[in-house]
Amino acid sequence: METGFWTFDRAAAVRAALDSSREWRATAKYFSMAIRLSDGISSIILDIRNGALSTVGTGDRDTAMSVSGPRRDWEQVAAGELDWFQAVTPGYGAMTVEGDPVFVMRNVKICWLLFDAIARSGGTRLPRQFSPAPLSPPCARTGRYLELDGTDIYYEEAGSGPAILCIHAASQDSLMYRHVLAALSDRYRVIAVDAPGHGKSMMPERGPLSDLTAHAEFNERFIERLSLDRPVIIGCSMGGNLVLELAARRPGRYAAVISCEGADHTPGLDDFVLDMLMVNGHQLLECYSQSLTGKRTSPDRAREVIWQLCRSTPDIMRADLGGYAGFDKRTAMGDIIDPTLLIRGSDDWLVTQQQVDATAGRIAGSEVAILDGTGHYPMIENPVEFNAAVRSFLNRHDIV
Repeated sequence: METGFWTFDRAAAVRAALDSSREWRATAKYFSMAIRLSDGISSIILDIRNGALSTVGTGDRDTAMSVSGPRRDWEQVAAGELDWFQAVTPGYGAMTVEGDPVFVMRNVKICWLLFDAIARSGGTRLPRQFSPAPLSPPCARTGRYLELDGTDIYYEEAGSGPAILCIHAASQDSLMYRHVLAALSDRYRVIAVDAPGHGKSMMPERGPLSDLTAHAEFNERFIERLSLDRPVIIGCSMGGNLVLELAARRPGRYAAVISCEGADHTPGLDDFVLDMLMVNGHQLLECYSQSLTGKRTSPDRAREVIWQLCRSTPDIMRADLGGYAGFDKRTAMGDIIDPTLLIRGSDDWLVTQQQVDATAGRIAGSEVAILDGTGHYPMIENPVEFNAAVRSFLNRHDIV
């Protein structure tokens, strides 16, 4: 007879993990509700009162939220192989959530920390081997403003030589390229720009840019304003998509195109999730970014990913991620003629290897590089190997 995952002993281990978590106590301090966890065979009810797990029970009484899934998924959660977002995302996990979806989104960090406690209660983990720490000291870089389309735009640059323009991810800014400026400015003029409404750039009077084509047009005007002659363009995530669109819009305009965690088609968040960014965007991105970091990412670099993303505003979050989720330029990829490299972290479950390979297959002569144990933000998570991959590609194409 098949036994269930949920037992009172396992629930006691989860309670101990929650009790030992300072972050749980701070987050759940005023949180009171009952949650049912079920594997279809066994189930328990966690009764939480002001952050403390007061009772563990069974039965059919009403709960504010219920999370159900097969035993194999719960075992993966306990082993640290599935987190909250993966477990409830079709194609990765098979768990379902019942209850008020707005309530769940408002309390997403509670869900994240609960699943983290289940993982921590699952037993001893083997020590992780982290990717190498960046050795380059902070470089002498210059920050400037220019007025573009009536908006003050901020950018930083370092070094001299062939130009590299760095385009940031959704809800981030030029800071995500600080290790790129430090490492590659020995031979290149490295420029990182804050998109309108991001970082130190002012918000346009009409509000956030509404789609990635508007971002592409902004970057084209920025390149023209700086008189950059055939720059290398690097982008990550939303920026990774952007550099593909830029290269397709103006074939032959760029010395090289490096799309990191990008693809030519990125269907993603639905309108409900996008709307919830306006309600609880900082918690959503705080937890989501943790899910997207890789197993070789050290804790300090993982914290930096979270901190960088959470400096954004909810309206920027929604505009950026809405544009990313609506991106589809598959029919334009055949227009790209510049040398193209697609970089993907092996642990990035948002942008799959299938998406990257399909994109590469539509771009003649393109290359793919995989960074092992790295997630969605490789220039922050694994800057040494990321910069080495970029430098190697540029050297092979005599961009020096």
